[in-house]
Amino acid sequence: MSIDAAISQCPVFQGVPLARARALLAGGQQRTIATGEILIDEGLPNEHLHLVLSGRLRVMLPINESRFRTVHLADLEMGALTGEYSAFDQRPASARVSAVETTVLLSQRARAFTAALDQDPETAKHVYRNLLELLIERLRATDAEAEVIIPV
Repeated sequence: MSIDAAISQCPVFQGVPLARARALLAGGQQRTIATGEILIDEGLPNEHLHLVLSGRLRVMLPINESRFRTVHLADLEMGALTGEYSAFDQRPASARVSAVETTVLLSQRARAFTAALDQDPETAKHVYRNLLELLIERLRATDAEAEVIIPV
């Protein structure tokens, strides 16, 4: 459950010195969520970034009026960061995130995180580049899935 170990495995902090990454997360609160507990729910506001310290989370699109089945998007383990979409664009969450097993998180308010980035442009450069690369990777994976599902 080491915060340092989770930071070192987190793609968002790649290239960021450990001390600087710790400073970005300094105001974060460690918390434990139980198996089955919903951390973030689709369509609801989310004001936190969550770094997984131990355990496992599942990201999915739940059944609703326009979705006839649950869509599994990802499982997240130590070093994964979640809540970044809604934390940065300040819109409701785009997916549900729940615990597959007891999970320990470091939860940081998005405003505190971005304020810390504003104070450290060198670190911000790495973090934003890493976030962009992560989002591009996800978009490419979605494109590849769509190519299989929807023939042209």
